[in-house]
Amino acid sequence: MIFENSEMTIILGVLLTLVISYVAYSLIKQLRTLEKTQARRIFDLMVIGSILYWLDILIPQEGSGGIKIQAAAGMLIFLYGYGLLVLEKYREGRRGVGS
Repeated sequence: MIFENSEMTIILGVLLTLVISYVAYSLIKQLRTLEKTQARRIFDLMVIGSILYWLDILIPQEGSGGIKIQAAAGMLIFLYGYGLLVLEKYREGRRGVGS
């Protein structure tokens, strides 16, 4: 084998960190173009959703029975914030075309 298990884990960790950093950068870049109050609300939703999702992964519940309610709730909150971002960018584009 080319890589040992520990080396593969480190490489995957670095790749995951790079992907998460890129996604966060691109989302924050898109949020900067929105109104301040709207951008703040969307950013807060996305951060809260991410925290809930990662807390469930990092701190596993004893005897959870396989259903990850906290992770699912975090993902839904994050996706709701992302949906609002997409909707606001769509509206921004429609206003630009209409004028």
